[in-house]
Amino acid sequence: MKKLILLFSLVSLFAISESKAQWRLAAGIDVLSTPFFENIPKYRFGVEGQYFMANRFALTGGLEFIEKDLGGSAGFRFYPINPVFLRMRGILKDNSDLALGMGYAIGLSNNWRLETMADYFAVSSGFALRVGLAVKL
Repeated sequence: MKKLILLFSLVSLFAISESKAQWRLAAGIDVLSTPFFENIPKYRFGVEGQYFMANRFALTGGLEFIEKDLGGSAGFRFYPINPVFLRMRGILKDNSDLALGMGYAIGLSNNWRLETMADYFAVSSGFALRVGLAVKL
């Protein structure tokens, strides 16, 4: 895991120094997550920065708030057909997880986007639907 994080950091530093791409700041909250019908539902929300290294590829990193726990996240997004994106994030906390997801971004203006996402959590075998806002910096 440490080797993967080191490799990710080196690639990120190289890409940031070589590219004149754009930044986005995004925040989202899960509106539905497994188990679906509990007496007390889970709450999970996150904030992330997105750095577009290329037109269709972004590196992401941020914070995840899962019930009472705070964790980090690191991953990437790939836009095969804009506004559809695929994403993969590592959730870095005591009980780390890998989130694989897909989303759709709806342009509200030139700078603002409404994002809908679905994530599958590979380690905990969970599923979540998230809604969020993103702004181009």
